[in-house]
Amino acid sequence: MSAPLASRVPGSHPAPDSTSDSPRSPPDERFELLLEHMAEAFLSLDERGRVLRCNTRAAALLGVEAERLRGQEPWTAAPGLMGRTLHERLVAALESRQPARFLASLPPRTWLEVSVVPVGGELWVLATDITQREEAQALVEQTEKRFRLLGERFQVALDSAQMAVWETNLATGQVFRSEGHDRLYGYPEPLPTWTHERFLEALHPEDRPEVEAQVATVFSSEVKAYTSTFRVRGVEGSWRWLTSRARVLRDGDGRPVVVRGAILDITQLKETELALQESVRVREDFLSLAGHELKTPLTGLNLQVQMLRRLGEEDVSTPLMAPRVQARLDAIDRGLRRLGTLGDNLLDVSRIRHGQLDFIFTTGDLSALVSEVVARTEDEARTAGVSLMSFIEPRVVGRFDRLRVEQVLVNLLFNALRHGGGHPVEVLLERYAGGARLVVRDEGPGVPEADRERIFARFEQVQGGARAGGLGLGLFVVRQCVEGHRGRVYVQPGPGGRGAAFFVELPL
Repeated sequence: MSAPLASRVPGSHPAPDSTSDSPRSPPDERFELLLEHMAEAFLSLDERGRVLRCNTRAAALLGVEAERLRGQEPWTAAPGLMGRTLHERLVAALESRQPARFLASLPPRTWLEVSVVPVGGELWVLATDITQREEAQALVEQTEKRFRLLGERFQVALDSAQMAVWETNLATGQVFRSEGHDRLYGYPEPLPTWTHERFLEALHPEDRPEVEAQVATVFSSEVKAYTSTFRVRGVEGSWRWLTSRARVLRDGDGRPVVVRGAILDITQLKETELALQESVRVREDFLSLAGHELKTPLTGLNLQVQMLRRLGEEDVSTPLMAPRVQARLDAIDRGLRRLGTLGDNLLDVSRIRHGQLDFIFTTGDLSALVSEVVARTEDEARTAGVSLMSFIEPRVVGRFDRLRVEQVLVNLLFNALRHGGGHPVEVLLERYAGGARLVVRDEGPGVPEADRERIFARFEQVQGGARAGGLGLGLFVVRQCVEGHRGRVYVQPGPGGRGAAFFVELPL
C-alpha cells in the first residue's frame, strides 16, 4: 500500500517510500497538471504566508523561479511586492481569514484581478492578468475624452460662428440637432423634440411658402443639395436671418432617407448687405442732387455772362460801373459764392470721412464776424424776396476758427433762405453762461420732432416737398464744425411754434 496522502506536506513533493515503490496518486497528478495548464496564476499560502504550492504562471508574473518561491513569503522572494496593494491585501486576508477580491498591479505595467479564498489551513490565491483589458479600457476612456474635448471644441466653434448642425431621418422622423440649434430659432432653452412643423412655424410668414416649396423638391426630384435663406424670430424678439445648407442622402431606389445640414446666422451679413444697398441708393440720389444743385448756379452764371456780352455788343461804350453791368456782376458773384459753398461742403464731407477736418483757433470778435456774414448774405436774401434781420450783441470775443464759424453761419442762412418759404429770417448772437449762442430762425414749415436729430446726418433732409432741395450736407457739416469747437447745435420750433430755430452754442 502507498503512504497515506494526509501525511504529506501540502505543496511539497512526496519523499520516496522505502517500504513501497507504488506510483504517485492519479488525483494529485491531475491537480498538478490542472494548475500548470491554467491561464491564471495560482498560489497556496500557509498560515504564515509561505508559499506551499504555485504554478508556472504565478512564478512568471512574480519574476521568480518556482523552486525558489516555494517555502518563502512571496514578498520575500520578490521584494518588489513590498508595500504594494497585493502585499497589503494578502497580509490582511491572512489575518482575517476572509475571502477577498481586488485589483492589484505588478511592476512595471501588469494589472491583476485577484481572488483570495481560505481553504482549510491554507489561503488560495488566484490571479488573472487583466492588463490588456485595463489598457483597452484606458484607451477607450482616453478616446472618449478626446472625442468629448473635440465635441466641446466643435461646439465652441459652432457657437462662435453662430452656427448649428442638424440631421433628419425621414424614415423615423427623428431629428438630431447640435446644442444651440434651438436658440437660433428664438428658443432660450433646448426643446424636448424638434419637428418639421415646428420649423415651418418659426419662419417669417413671407418666407414660409418659398421654403416649403424648396423642401418639397427633395421628394419630387433628384436634388442632392439645396440652400434656404429665411427669417426667424430671435431670442431678443427681432427677426434674424438664417441660411441653411443641406445634403440629401438617398437609398438605392433614389428615395430620400436622410437630410443633413448646417444653419448659419447671417443677420449681420444681411444688415451689411442692406446697408450697402442703401449706400448705393444714397450715392445715386446724391449724384442726382449734386448735378441739379451745381447745374442751377452754373446756368445762372452762363445767363449773366451772355447778358453782359449782349450789353457789350449793343453799346461798346457802356462803362463797367454802369448799373446794368453791376447788376449782372452781382448776380455772377452770388452764383460763384453759392458754388464755393457747395464745393466747400463737398470737400469737408470727404475730410470728415477720413478724420481730416482741421481747425485753426485764434482770438477774435465773433460779433464782427457774424455781422460781416449777414451783410454779405443780404443780397442773396433780397434776390430770394426774404427780409433778413439781425440782433447781434457787440464785442462777443473768444477763441474760435473764423473760417469754420463762417461756414456754420453761411450754411444755416442758406438753409433758412431755401426752406423759409419767403418769410423773414432772423439772426441772433448773444452771450450766455457757457459762452456764445448763435440762433438762425425762419418761418417755414418747421422741422418735425422725429426729424430733429436725423437732419444733421449726412445726405439727410426733412421729408416732404415743403423742405425739399439741397444736398443734405449743409447741416451735417454744421454739426461737425460745431462739435470741433466742443459746442453743440440743435433745432427747435420758432416763436409761437412757427418755423425752425437752429441754435449753435459755442464755448468761449
